[in-house]
Amino acid sequence: MEAAVSVRDNPAAGGRRIEIAGVDLEFREVRISDPRITGAQILALYGAQPRDAFVVLQWLESGDIEEIRADELVDVTGGERPRFIVAETDRLFRLILNDRSVSWPERKITEAALRTLGSIPDGERLYVRREDVADEPIAEGGTLALGDAGVEVVYSKSEVWKLNVQGNVIESREPTIIVRDALVRAGFTPDGWIIVLKTAEGKRQVEPDHVIDLRQAGIEKIRLIPREINNGEAFTPLRAFPLLPGDEAGLDARGGRWETIVEGGRRWLILHDVELPAGYHQTHTTIAVEVPSGYPMAELDMFYCAPHLSRVDGADIPQTQVTMSLLGRSFQRWSRHRGAGAPWRPGVDNAVTHLALIDASILREVEP
Repeated sequence: MEAAVSVRDNPAAGGRRIEIAGVDLEFREVRISDPRITGAQILALYGAQPRDAFVVLQWLESGDIEEIRADELVDVTGGERPRFIVAETDRLFRLILNDRSVSWPERKITEAALRTLGSIPDGERLYVRREDVADEPIAEGGTLALGDAGVEVVYSKSEVWKLNVQGNVIESREPTIIVRDALVRAGFTPDGWIIVLKTAEGKRQVEPDHVIDLRQAGIEKIRLIPREINNGEAFTPLRAFPLLPGDEAGLDARGGRWETIVEGGRRWLILHDVELPAGYHQTHTTIAVEVPSGYPMAELDMFYCAPHLSRVDGADIPQTQVTMSLLGRSFQRWSRHRGAGAPWRPGVDNAVTHLALIDASILREVEP
């Protein structure tokens, strides 16, 4: 039979192409003249010496990897370009990778090689199946030892990374996320903030285009600080319009930062960093209450939260699906109203009693 010819020796030889690599899986293209090729010819193309010390493996389209004997013929005319792995070894080790059978010529296989052989993306993590104990993750850049007895079973699954953005926990299927995207997903605009990233190495200011690697140990949270509070300046609340004297005294007694603003011709009472009860993904929120021009004769109704609140048990919170933009942020509307049995009472009800209704509404959703 006519010997196969490397494209390096004869560029005009044939038009059929195969790929050959060592255990580093760095494949190079080789052109051959025959529609079939033997394991011995593949060893010759690779330059294996002495040939009886090497094995040839074929990486099949199915994902399986199997041995090719020296005298075995392989048809290279159909399907994808055939790929072969050549290695010096006196035995093969077997493993199962995502339900595919893999023969491997070394006692250890790297995590990178497993990802290549299984076409496994960065967003998935590799695990070794174990009996009677938790399955063992394979560390990034690590190796898996292949035993003399038994077959290791390796599988991949999507990893979910979490990031706390100003009390709002978001999830990512990708191991990296751009700060700007994280803020938007958490209901914030990236403008107007000093953005602080807290990690195991400490706190540092980052820009909206900074890429966070969520795989790094100690990635904890993003904290947002309004730019007007920069350089240690004290919080100076905005008082765009006055409230009732009793309201202001009650809000001051309640503690926390509050202010009144006018945006788009509408008047708002804003309470910053309101602590939330257990049961929400978020630990704090900003609450907005619209104050109509006819207040206190006109009632205060509903309230708005940013970031949007969500329960840790995944249950929906009813009547909170509508959103509104305020202060450059997305607020979640809580449609909570007084019933016919407890209407608004001018001269009795005010901002302080409405906040009691808000506190009760928030607690009711997560209390046992």
